[in-house]
Amino acid sequence: MQELNTAEDFISFYQEMFPLVQTLPQIILQKELIVSKLLSRLQIKSRLSLEPILRLVATLSRDLLEDFLPFLQRIVNAIVFLLKNGGDKDPDIIKQIFTSWSYIMMFLQKYLIKDVIHVLKVTVKLRYYPHGSIQKFVAESVSFLLRNAPVEQLIKAGVRKIMIEVVKNPLAKRKSGATELLWHVIRGSSSTLHSRAPQVLQLLLDKSLFSIGDQLLEDPDCLLEIVISTFQRLSNEAGPVELNLIWDCLYGEIIESVTNGHSMHVSRLLSVLVLIVENGFMKKISDYQPMFKLVRLLVQTYVPPVTEEGGKQATDIVIKILQLSLFIVDGLHKANDLSALSDFSCQLVPIFSLKNPGLLTFLKDLVSRDSNVLKIFRINIISALNDLTNISEEETVYCWLRLCENLKMPSFSFLDGISKDKLSRIYDLVQQSISYWIGMISNSLHGDLSSLQLEQSRLALLWGTVKCYPYLFNGQENLTLLLDLLNAIDELLMTESGLADLTWQSLIGATLGSYKEMLSSSGTGCEESAISKFLYLAKKYHSSSQILAPIADILDSHFGSVIKGCTSFRRYHPDLAARNVIDALDILAENLCNCDQMLRRSTLRILCHYEPLKFESSFNTQPDEKTAGNDIMQTFNVLELLLSVETTEPSSTDRKIELLLSRIQVNVSARKIDENYVPALLYGLIGIFHIRLSNLWIPAKECLAVLISQNFGIVWEPYMKYLDHCQSLFLISCDQSSRSGTKSLNQSSDLVGYFNLSINPPCGSTPCATLFSLMIQSLQKVPFLAETRSRQLMPFFLKFLGYSVDDLLSVELYNVHCCKGREWKEALKELLNLFRLLRNPKSFYQSQFIKDVFLYRLLDETDTELQLKVLDCLLNWKDEFLLPYSQHLKDLINAKNLREELTTWSLSRESNEIDEHHRDFIVPIVIRILVPKVKKLKTLASRKHASVHQRRAILGFLAELDIQELPLFFFLLIKPLQGRQCLLSSSESVKDEFDSISILKEFTVDGLKGLSWKKKFGFLHVIEEILAVFDEYHINPFLNLLMGCVVRVLESCTAALESSKCKEPSLTDSGFNVAAAYDIVDREIDTSTAVKQFKELRSLCLKIVSSALAKYENHDFHSEFWDLFFTAASPLIGSFKQEGASSEKPSSLFSCFLAMSRSIKFVPLLGRKKNLVPDIFSMFTITTASDAIISCVFKFVENLLNLDSQLGTEDGSVKRVLLPHLNVLVDSLHCLFTIASGTKRHPADNELFVFKLLSKYITEPLTAKKFVDILLPLLAKRLRNSDSCVVILQILQSVVEVVGSENNSKILSSVSPLLTFAGLDVRKSICDVLNALAKDDSSVFVVAKLLNEMNATSAMDIGSLDYDTIIGAYEKINGEFFHTVGKEHALIILSQSAYDMSSEELIFRQSAYRLLLCFVEFASEIVESKDKSDQGCWTEALIQHIVTSFLLKHMGNAMNRETSVQKLWIDLLREMVLKLPKVANLESYGTLYSQDPEQDFFNNVIHLQKHRRARALSRFSQFISTGNHSEVVSTKVFIPLFFNLLFGVQEGKGENVRSACMEAIASIAGCMTWKQYYELLMNCFREMTKREKQKVILRLICCILDHFHFSETPAEGVLRSGAVDCMTCMVDL
Repeated sequence: MQELNTAEDFISFYQEMFPLVQTLPQIILQKELIVSKLLSRLQIKSRLSLEPILRLVATLSRDLLEDFLPFLQRIVNAIVFLLKNGGDKDPDIIKQIFTSWSYIMMFLQKYLIKDVIHVLKVTVKLRYYPHGSIQKFVAESVSFLLRNAPVEQLIKAGVRKIMIEVVKNPLAKRKSGATELLWHVIRGSSSTLHSRAPQVLQLLLDKSLFSIGDQLLEDPDCLLEIVISTFQRLSNEAGPVELNLIWDCLYGEIIESVTNGHSMHVSRLLSVLVLIVENGFMKKISDYQPMFKLVRLLVQTYVPPVTEEGGKQATDIVIKILQLSLFIVDGLHKANDLSALSDFSCQLVPIFSLKNPGLLTFLKDLVSRDSNVLKIFRINIISALNDLTNISEEETVYCWLRLCENLKMPSFSFLDGISKDKLSRIYDLVQQSISYWIGMISNSLHGDLSSLQLEQSRLALLWGTVKCYPYLFNGQENLTLLLDLLNAIDELLMTESGLADLTWQSLIGATLGSYKEMLSSSGTGCEESAISKFLYLAKKYHSSSQILAPIADILDSHFGSVIKGCTSFRRYHPDLAARNVIDALDILAENLCNCDQMLRRSTLRILCHYEPLKFESSFNTQPDEKTAGNDIMQTFNVLELLLSVETTEPSSTDRKIELLLSRIQVNVSARKIDENYVPALLYGLIGIFHIRLSNLWIPAKECLAVLISQNFGIVWEPYMKYLDHCQSLFLISCDQSSRSGTKSLNQSSDLVGYFNLSINPPCGSTPCATLFSLMIQSLQKVPFLAETRSRQLMPFFLKFLGYSVDDLLSVELYNVHCCKGREWKEALKELLNLFRLLRNPKSFYQSQFIKDVFLYRLLDETDTELQLKVLDCLLNWKDEFLLPYSQHLKDLINAKNLREELTTWSLSRESNEIDEHHRDFIVPIVIRILVPKVKKLKTLASRKHASVHQRRAILGFLAELDIQELPLFFFLLIKPLQGRQCLLSSSESVKDEFDSISILKEFTVDGLKGLSWKKKFGFLHVIEEILAVFDEYHINPFLNLLMGCVVRVLESCTAALESSKCKEPSLTDSGFNVAAAYDIVDREIDTSTAVKQFKELRSLCLKIVSSALAKYENHDFHSEFWDLFFTAASPLIGSFKQEGASSEKPSSLFSCFLAMSRSIKFVPLLGRKKNLVPDIFSMFTITTASDAIISCVFKFVENLLNLDSQLGTEDGSVKRVLLPHLNVLVDSLHCLFTIASGTKRHPADNELFVFKLLSKYITEPLTAKKFVDILLPLLAKRLRNSDSCVVILQILQSVVEVVGSENNSKILSSVSPLLTFAGLDVRKSICDVLNALAKDDSSVFVVAKLLNEMNATSAMDIGSLDYDTIIGAYEKINGEFFHTVGKEHALIILSQSAYDMSSEELIFRQSAYRLLLCFVEFASEIVESKDKSDQGCWTEALIQHIVTSFLLKHMGNAMNRETSVQKLWIDLLREMVLKLPKVANLESYGTLYSQDPEQDFFNNVIHLQKHRRARALSRFSQFISTGNHSEVVSTKVFIPLFFNLLFGVQEGKGENVRSACMEAIASIAGCMTWKQYYELLMNCFREMTKREKQKVILRLICCILDHFHFSETPAEGVLRSGAVDCMTCMVDL
């Protein structure tokens, strides 16, 4: 696994855990640690390591088995945490998680099935995770356990536990999770149901299970929902065998519940059964009798009148019986088993006698079924509807209406087999309703029209009764009733113009339709007067398809169908004679271009019944013999051809319609159409555009173009009129789409809704935008004709662009709302295609204004195709300044050629690639072409990074322009963000009027609210790129403008974020309403997304500001900029200090202040916020602050100090910012380097430089003391960098005069350790510090003088020491000297001596040895003295401390040096043993001393002769075995010495010395405490990493282990941990 997974997290885990998992006992011992380390890496940031880590978790469960169970909850919690933090959005991570989880379930199956309740408790968060696929994966694995658990665990514990979980918290995610799990338990892993499925199904249907949720008031049906959902999934995926099992369970449970009278449970079970039948159960079974038997039982039991006892449950059951019956009917019909359906209908006869409103609902559904079904139930339905008339007239009429329409029976046979006595109620209703309205309208016409009740429901009822009328009545007297109603409504509409015309026209149409139906059923013809009346109505209501359609049907019925060709050799009605054709065409022709296809067809059918006009050609004034007298023979009825086109069903493969249009085009070209038919043909061809089949549009456009060219004078005006109408509708639709959406219609009853649908039928015609484009494309085929009407065409074009033709003041004054959207741009492209074909634009009406529109408005569109078309239109003007550069401009527009063009072409004046006379015209055009590409990355390249690079290339290209040519670029860049329509319309006006202050006044918070988040973000990114690309010379004039825009966006973000804080919803505000809580959560999600966006936008603004301040530190930003900046940043400044505790990197705001600290112009502004500077300084006190933030704070302080030092004393602006907060700064630094010293922070060079600069400002003793407290710990950390030490000491020297003498001892204690190892430069600096201390403290003077002499350098030889002075200083020191000085002073001299003991110069070593020996003798006097009063500050305890912590410490350090140094220190040790036996238990080593040089240990242990060394080491081992020795001396001195001796023996030589060394070290180890013993072993293991020492160290370890002397330990855990660490090291090696 290691070789295949090289991600960092996995490798680190491998390296850390590999030593602990070599054996199973190890794994068991360290299982807690292993699991913790595994789970700590289950994070989304460790994405690449997740798969191997999860595999390891599964493997660990296999190894631990039952021992893994306690960790299962932690595993689940870690998985849930991983999913919530982004894992649920990555399919690969989900797969990896549940692959591992499935293995865990499989490995632990044996143990988990014993306690199913525990498994469900552990997995509850995972099972109900709000993600469908995750719930599925969890259900698959947990169901595996449930299926394999004992039956008692599965049934009594598992399923009931799941239900109880949902009852306690009936959320949607819990219901879905429970359903998923139950379904998988039943389903199993195979394609059939699991063997445990019957038991689970029985439990799910058992009455006792539902009792769990009976007391739940909030959602009492939650358990029923789960059961229904489970059975729904089963029925959807189960086969016939599985369905039979489900049916058997349901059937048996329902029968038992019905028998026992459990009505509530029957209702629940029926809900499940209804769902199963609805999902196609009837198609999957062959025997319907059990179902019929069940329905029969239910009908017999519950359909009789409801008693008081259990009434509500019985009503619910009846409704479910009706639903079940309806689905059974559907199933039998789909199975095409009409005989079974007929048998089933007999069982439902009692249902139709119910007086229940639920029956109406059942009937409404039933009457919408197929006619074959309705024929079986016809008599029962009609009888029931008649009985239900009194319950609801509207619903009853609606059912009658749908029955009449769907039954598809002739009206004369509709009531066959039904006695009129059974229809008395519906008869009365229909007749009374129509008669009532006739009388009501008549009375209103003769009286007050306001008394007429015009409620929509009453009108809908009238409409429905009229539509049903022909199915219930026949005879001439009944026709008269319809005509009376027709005349009454017509007279009403003539009298009152304020009525809703469409509503009443729909009633007229319904009346005419019923009239026609009654004529057809009676077989009688229509009277001549009636025909005249109907034609009169057709002309009067010529735009109503509801009226024209039935009139066309009546004409077809009376005269024969025009479509079927039944009108040959017919006699025309007087009103249909040829003399009336022209009048009819004038009235009805415009209908042919209506979007309503029914209206177009009806109009053509009516017009085709008119007698055709006789055609005589007006174009052959002198016909030849072949054509003479044949003109009439050559004509044809164009209306019939149009009707054929309209009535032929369109198809993408059938070319019949195209052939018909081709015929029309040929005849139009041959001028064989009478001029009177030309307008109708024009409208008819336009009407074809409404047919949504693109194959028809091409021949229709060709035909239309020919018609326009042949009959230009006739068709141009109506064509343009309709085109203008289309444009108006199109612009209105664009305007509405850009504004807020329209309100939805109120919900109405079924009959009212059906009535409204007839009034406004759905229109499936071509969209308005497409129709408009098709008509423009037609004009493109006759551009020469369109160009002659520029006076009409140009205003049309300007109107499309949103201009008021009567008031053309400026290019920028147009209706913005109607000029938006993709459809509008597509239509604009078609118009531009038309304009490209017009070759003389200079002669156009408003030519210059249109040119300005192209140049100053359309050319800077983001669509490159649109830009190219606009450029082509401009080239038609053939301007001499434009034509030479046309290819360059096209290449700039074309994304494929852009990069090369930017490289090869240049805009700089020095390149001379643009003629000087043309420059003022071409440069603005180039800018307008390129600005959209700068603003929108999508126009540049498909990949984001490539787009960014191209944007930079464009900016670099524009940066070649002169400064006076750039205002237009910045104006166009900012223009979309302005809050008003800009009145600038030309490049010249931009140059003259460009004023950043006036432009910025238009940027307000309210104005910016209307801009999208993406637009603001894109604008800021552009500014960021401009600041990076443009040099200071080009950007300087516009910098205030750009930064003014940025801070205004920043201000808007701050306002939005502050507003969101005030509007945060709270769950407590909505009580315990779960739905309200969900609404609040949804709002919080939306709000959190918006807040995140605003924060990102604010961060980008601050990033840009910081970049500008850093790059242009000498720029004079306006005061308004700073006012807005500090206002917008005020909330952030208020919580600025908190940033250090939570951020890894400095924020953009901090970067702004850091940039300000570099400039003398910006620094005074830092004082505008009182707490800003101290808050920045206080970041040093934050213990969790990152190194990056601390470094930035240091840089901020350094900038201020550097700036002040550069200004000198003449300018105090920086001091006014810095000095008031100097104490805060020093206190913060004190906290950083002293209180938080546990972090072992080492100052960097720049930080020391800050200290050095800051020391000049330290004038108060208290501040100086804190400053010294900062510096001294830095020295105590033994900085190996001598330069840093020198700097710190120099700083210390500069402040010691201020701090006072009370801190001298602390300073001496801090600098003395440096003297033991530091070089000459550091030692000289220490001397300078002591000299500074000596000025105020005479006690330091002697020590300072001696130290200066002991480090004196030669005046003659630069860099060399002054030996005489140094030796003289040593000679001055004797025992009496130590009596006169204190501890700190003495340590200064002793430290210098310790340093010289390791000197290369023998004379220095000897002098230092004598001095140390002198101190030992002095110490001996102190210890042995009986008169303690004369000792001054020296005490035995102090001597003990110096010997232990100083002499022995440095003695031990010297044991790693050369032999000569070791010899001096061992001699000193011998003298200490002899003269200080009471100190540090040194007297115990007295036995090692001997006056015989051959036997003396101290003389022989480092002797040149190996056998003497070996003998001395053996003697030491024997001495140690007695147990009477000093642990301090042994561990600090002899252990380092013996290791040095051990490794100093050459390979193959001095084996006796090596063995003696090992035995001596092992002897010391045998007397150590466990902690010391453990540390020694670990050091040995670490040394084994060096290959040349491995054999020796291995032998030494064996010797040490031979002296293992621990049998019992009070801290067994510590011992065990140490043993494991040792084992780890051995395994690593």
